[in-house]
Formats: sequence, structure tokens, C-alpha cells
Amino acid sequence: ADLDKNCASKEAVYEEEKKMRAEEVTALADTINMLNSDDALELFKKTLPSASASFLQLQTTTASMRAQARDLVKRVRSKVLPGHSDTRLDFISLALNGKKVGMDGVVKMIER
Repeated sequence: ADLDKNCASKEAVYEEEKKMRAEEVTALADTINMLNSDDALELFKKTLPSASASFLQLQTTTASMRAQARDLVKRVRSKVLPGHSDTRLDFISLALNGKKVGMDGVVKMIER
């Protein structure tokens, strides 16, 4: 009795999923047709930046990166409970204050 009931419910669910899949395939086909239309091409051309548009290029120095990283470490330390210290933050701070360690080593420590 339960087997017939379970089979009937599973069959109903399967039919509903099959119907939904068919609707999704139809919607995808309609979307592809719309994106391939000439109207969409004209709209895309209008949204592209013109030749006069340009990007602003920023330059970051190692010193400014170190300063930003030190500020970040200070902010994180301020959130650590008083009396507790995180040795990982100590190592990162030490590396940032030293002159011989490159930023690559600091980045690796932060990622760990």
C-alpha cells in the first residue's frame, strides 16, 4: 500500500520537475535569441565606453602599503581582548616594521 502511494507521489514530483525543466530550456532559448538579436547588439554598442573614456591609474608605493598594513594590524589588535595577544599579529607587525623583509613574506603570513 505504501509502495503504490510512494510511487505515485514520486511520479507526480518527476512529472512536475520534467515540466519545469522544459520551461527552463524554453526560457534559455528565448534569452539566447534575444541576446543574439540586432536590437541587443545596438544596445551593447551604446553601453560600451567611447574612445574618450579612460581609466585612472593609481600607483602604490611599498611605504604606503606598509603603512596601510600597519594600520590594519593596529585595528585588529584593538579588537583583541586586553591581556591576550596573538603571536601571528606580533610576527606580522615585526615584519612590517623591519626593512629587510619584503611585502611577499608579510602577505604569506596574513594568508595563513
